[in-house]
Amino acid sequence: MNRRNALKNIGLTLGYTAVLPSALSILQSCKTETEIWTPQFFSVDEGVVIQNLVDLMLPTTKNSPGALEVNVPEFIDLYALKVYDAEKAKKYKEEIQSIMNEIAIPQTGVADLKKEDYDIVLSKYLKASKEEQKQFVQTKNIVFQALIDLRNQAIWAFKNSEEIGENVLAYDPIPGIQKGCISVNEATGGKAWSL
Repeated sequence: MNRRNALKNIGLTLGYTAVLPSALSILQSCKTETEIWTPQFFSVDEGVVIQNLVDLMLPTTKNSPGALEVNVPEFIDLYALKVYDAEKAKKYKEEIQSIMNEIAIPQTGVADLKKEDYDIVLSKYLKASKEEQKQFVQTKNIVFQALIDLRNQAIWAFKNSEEIGENVLAYDPIPGIQKGCISVNEATGGKAWSL
């Protein structure tokens, strides 16, 4: 390897190291009020549907805030806008549109949908039996895949939010000594570690 290529590779490595924190900063920058949020990647109607689906997937509990409280829909919107290339963005829009088509949207629009309308779709696909899910996969059901992708993205955004990472999961900003043979209950009180 010549010296020029070695220096170039070192420079690229430093560049990749600098990009990772900026990707996570997208999540931390989502601090809007959900009532005034205007989607940038999705249409307003798609944003309303995503908010309601994500709220049902990750609701507020007595032990943790819900997905809406940590701005998960805003993160999903910004992530799609800033990270996806044209091909991935087009595919993701098609997936979201398939969900929109599956929900029985009244003539008056998405504002008149009820929680039950969203729950019907989630139950049909995400609470389906193993055999039904296998059938969805074999037939390449786009709604099933879209809901799986949305759920996975919502959970990832939720677990990586500052509020959840510092106040719900086990968090140690300056790790101490390594203790190898202790249980999770003993180490963190049963909580998963925050990244």
